[in-house]
Parts: sequence; C-alpha cells; structure tokens
Amino acid sequence: MLDKPLTRSNIVEAMKEAARIGGASLAGNFARLATLPILEKGPSDFVSVADIESERLIVAHLNEKLPEIAVLGEEGAASPDAGNGLRIIIDPLDGTNNFLHGIPQFSVSLALMEGEEVTAGVTYNPLSHEMFWAAAGQGAYLGDRKLNGSSRNSLAHAVVGTCFPYNGKGDSEKAAREMAAIMPRVSGIRSPGSAALEIAYVAEGRFDGFWTSGAKLDLWDLAAGVIIAREAGCLATEIDGAGDPLQCRSLVVAPRQFHNHFIEIFGAARATESRGAANPVR
Repeated sequence: MLDKPLTRSNIVEAMKEAARIGGASLAGNFARLATLPILEKGPSDFVSVADIESERLIVAHLNEKLPEIAVLGEEGAASPDAGNGLRIIIDPLDGTNNFLHGIPQFSVSLALMEGEEVTAGVTYNPLSHEMFWAAAGQGAYLGDRKLNGSSRNSLAHAVVGTCFPYNGKGDSEKAAREMAAIMPRVSGIRSPGSAALEIAYVAEGRFDGFWTSGAKLDLWDLAAGVIIAREAGCLATEIDGAGDPLQCRSLVVAPRQFHNHFIEIFGAARATESRGAANPVR
C-alpha cells in the first residue's frame, strides 16, 4: 500500500494530467498529419513523431510530479526503478494505425502497477476529451460520473468490441473462428481500433463486451482498461474464463450477465476446432 503524501489518489491525478499533456500533443500532430515522419518498427508496426513526442511529454511530467515512481513507455522511454515496487506503464498512442490514417479514434493510456498488480488506470481520448479512470477499491469513472457497465440483459441486443489481427500481428484464422462463433449471437461487432478505449467502453456500457485472442496485444494495451472495467463491476479474464489477462495471451471483458455466455461461445468454438484437428478430412 502507498503511504502519504504519495497516495494513490495523488498518483492518479498526476496520471490524468500527464494523459492530457500527451493527448494535447497528439491532437496537435493529428492536425498536421501529412507532415509527420513515420518509421516502421516491424510488419504493420509503425511509430511516428507523434508517439515519441507524446511519450516524452508524459514521462517528463510524471518524473517531475512523481519522482518516486519508475516509468516505462511503449516506445522505450523509461526512468529508473526506485526500489519501491511502483511503476507506471504508458501507451502514448493506442490506435497508431487509426492515427496515421487520419481516423479520429485513438487514446493515451497509463496504468499504475504496485508489484505485479495493476491498481489504477487512465485512458484518455484527446479528441473527445473523455477521461476514463479507475483506482483499486474506488470504482471507475468517466470524468466525475461513476461507471457500472452495461445494464442490458439480452445477448441478442449486445454490441461487442474486438481487435482484429493483421499483417504480421496475431492469428487471423483463430480470430475468424471466434468471429463466426459469436456473430450470429449478438446485435453487432465493432473494431474501432484502440483496445484501451474499447475496454473502457465496456466499463461505460457502450459496448456489452470485448474480446481478443487472435490479435496480439501487450501489457500497455490492456492494463489500464482491465482495472477500469473491473472497477465498473465487469469481469476480465482470459478467453477460457480463468487465468490472468495481463499475461497478454487472450482477453474477455464483459458485465457479469454476459461474461459466462462469451466464455461458453468461444469455448465451443475451440472445441469444434480441436475436433476438426483430430479428425482431418481425407
């Protein structure tokens, strides 16, 4: 636990401030997108001046406000471990492909880890200025409004978010099987392109669930969203209903009334796949 004056509430406020600073930088660079230099780190893995500048500003603010806490950014920026088990994980631009294609759906995401436990998270949309946040035991919020997830009860009325794999990232065949399993059971499937925002939308109740196992996500993609969803009363597990989703193998996030339904649907899809592999057509 944190001791005063380094309270979790103080840390969350500094994280919100940092997210706004990084987000303002992203919004400015989004307005001059055509002039931004872009690098390709790997297949379909891009980084731009916008990512790097956002991360630099976020890290600088956190180092000033929270020098006792280590910081680790997706693009490599870091500050030393202070030896107290505290670190903040940063995704300075979640939804890079959207950003670089001029699609206005991306976010800044920060998560506080105390040891191996995520205890606070912030996800900020710099274009809509929506600030999703949560702290362990304190609930989840959009601004000052407390979040409680979706109140819908019919799976047939549910809209579900996901992240699709693409060139060089993830298992497309697995994602297609999962899609085929759930598509006839729900009202719609959406993939806006920022996992951090999509998970926050489950907490807010815009989405009735989110899943991914075919796409490859990392800790900075998931950590803030998972605690925001859990503090809103939703369940977040691996796709088999157990395990730690922060190990980044798979993730299902949903309000309690839907979570088991999703686990059963995807479980049946995996069972069908296993039977097919055991009995190949000759």
